[in-house]
Amino acid sequence: MDKFSGFFRGITILIVLFAFTEPAYAVIVTDVSVRSRSTGYEIQFHFFLPLRHESHSPKKKGDVLLVQLRTVSSLGLDDSELLRHLGEREILSWDRSVPVPIKEMTYEGDTPDRPTLTLRFNEEVEFDVRSSADFRSLIVNIKADIRNAPEAPAAAPVGKTLPTTDLAGVPNKIADLMESARRAMIDEDFRRAVQLYTKILNQPDSPAHPTAQEFLGLARERNRQLAHAKAEYEKYLSLYPEGSGADRVRQRLLGLITAAAKPKAPLKPDEPEKKVSAWNTQVYGNLSMFYNHDVTEPDNDETVVNRSDLFSNLGFNTRTRSDRYDLRFQFIGSEEYDFRDGDRGNETRVNILSLEGKDLRHGLYGRVGRQTQTSGGVLGRFDGAYFSYNLTHKIKWNTVLGFPVSSSSSSPVDTERKFYGVNFDFSPFSNRWNFNTFFIDQYVDSLTDRRAVGLETRYFSPQLAFFSLVDYDISYDELNLALLNGNYTFPTKTRLSLVLDYRKSPLIATSNALQGQVGVEDISDLLQIFTEEEIRALARDRTARSASGTLGINQELNANYQITFEITASELSGTPASGGVEANPGTGMEFFYSTQLIGSNLFTQGDVTILGLRYFDTMNHDSYSAIVNTRFSINRDFRVNPRVQLEFRENKAGGGDRFNVRPILRVAYRFKRWLRLETEGGMEWTRETSLGERERSRRYFFTLGFRADF
Repeated sequence: MDKFSGFFRGITILIVLFAFTEPAYAVIVTDVSVRSRSTGYEIQFHFFLPLRHESHSPKKKGDVLLVQLRTVSSLGLDDSELLRHLGEREILSWDRSVPVPIKEMTYEGDTPDRPTLTLRFNEEVEFDVRSSADFRSLIVNIKADIRNAPEAPAAAPVGKTLPTTDLAGVPNKIADLMESARRAMIDEDFRRAVQLYTKILNQPDSPAHPTAQEFLGLARERNRQLAHAKAEYEKYLSLYPEGSGADRVRQRLLGLITAAAKPKAPLKPDEPEKKVSAWNTQVYGNLSMFYNHDVTEPDNDETVVNRSDLFSNLGFNTRTRSDRYDLRFQFIGSEEYDFRDGDRGNETRVNILSLEGKDLRHGLYGRVGRQTQTSGGVLGRFDGAYFSYNLTHKIKWNTVLGFPVSSSSSSPVDTERKFYGVNFDFSPFSNRWNFNTFFIDQYVDSLTDRRAVGLETRYFSPQLAFFSLVDYDISYDELNLALLNGNYTFPTKTRLSLVLDYRKSPLIATSNALQGQVGVEDISDLLQIFTEEEIRALARDRTARSASGTLGINQELNANYQITFEITASELSGTPASGGVEANPGTGMEFFYSTQLIGSNLFTQGDVTILGLRYFDTMNHDSYSAIVNTRFSINRDFRVNPRVQLEFRENKAGGGDRFNVRPILRVAYRFKRWLRLETEGGMEWTRETSLGERERSRRYFFTLGFRADF
């Protein structure tokens, strides 16, 4: 690694400038991208953890869309950290230069194992929802006639007359070129549009070719290259005589022929080539500030203040684009001020702080700073750099290097561990298949921490989607992770999902040897006590094996009702005693059962009601719970979300049980288009019996604050 030390030192200096505070939990939705499509708009939510689409309501159209998600895997995070990530609430920002009819978007993790995304529209729209093939993003397509939608401020009226087409399944590189060409047409830079559409047509055949052929003729016609335009229109009709644009092309061709038959006026000399479109910059984001108060009052003990703090969160984006380049700066951070007595202090957090750039013409992309990556063998957050380049339209080269950010207790940049990796994306067969093969090499102090090779496979069609991942550590000669996640939709609108997950827990790495060690902070301390081989043996001992399988069914009953069933079986192995660390027993086989009935538009337009039942059969207890969760609007600005949960838990060892009731009410009022006031309050009554003794307690909690968009 000596030859990489200088490079890593340079990256360290760069990242320290970015990550100047202690990281804490990561935001779940790391980015929201909005793009115009010929049939409307596409919204893509990018996740810190793989999350799959379980259900959404209403099914086809409405002015509110509630999407329920499920975790796919924790990517090496322990349960407590995973629940902390998923349990957060986020107000989401997007690029408002795209005229998508969205009023607001929020992520809510009040039920961590079933977090939700809520989209509120300015009007009733049609939509469809699906997960990406690798479950690392959610895609919402909004159907709209964008020919009549308001254009971005720089758009000219010519853009409204462009014919439309469906670009679903078009590779990202081609879609980006189509978008650049569309912008050139809007800017009346027809020479540039001719260049871009010609470049698209020189690529291997794709669903974009008919549109590009038609638009090439239109661009040449408006650039007064009438003979060329006539040839392009004739070529379209010979290739696509039954195409969706055939009637339009015939009309334009007839117009050219008719005009050619009339006496010709002298042609104006060609205008000088126009400059590339000017840079366009958007700044957008959000700010929220909430006071949180949480108190527990036991019957026979002192009152405990669990929480009394002011939590502020800022999300900021600036994006600068031309028809060739796309540059972006992103920051998401927060601060928590604790009012309780004691030396708790404030906590400042930086979740994302990154700068990225894309060359649309050459397929070159780069990002530096604090970021997340969950593909190519990188399993979560890191401080570093990521680069990619499209070698061909079917092969993309990616490289990544930096320092893992594994927990909230990490220093600004944990330079004790560093990694580099290279991976390739392949789409050899069709746009439905994608493969990624990777190599990752990670070091801790002077030792190899993780050295892995792997393969990701993705497939997507309207009926079937699946994702598989195999990660093999060639240093430890161990299968680290094997994951299969897929779903199939039947003609009866029944969707069947299956998740099979085998992994080391945590993923095997030399740094696992630190777990359970008292008075030992890093690997260099262990090297004073043990040899390298002994440390690697300790790492094996601290690494358990986890296996789980989940089968789920979602059935649409009608336009307003759907029902889901799910069963999960899982097992976690024990770990032996060694190196002064005690053994941990395994869990044995545990089972989790759940069902939900989801209804929409039951009482008011756009309302959603969820009735849920769960039964957990675990090593330590049996648990039964019922949940009622409903959301509805009093008017377009005033919304209410009451919910209640009942849970009964019966211990298997030593007897005893626990029963609690938890009602909660959330109220939100949109004071201005950009400002929302929000409050939430609730109580929890608990009765617990153990060894013949019964204890009761009450818990009160509320939050009050605002969320502002800019």
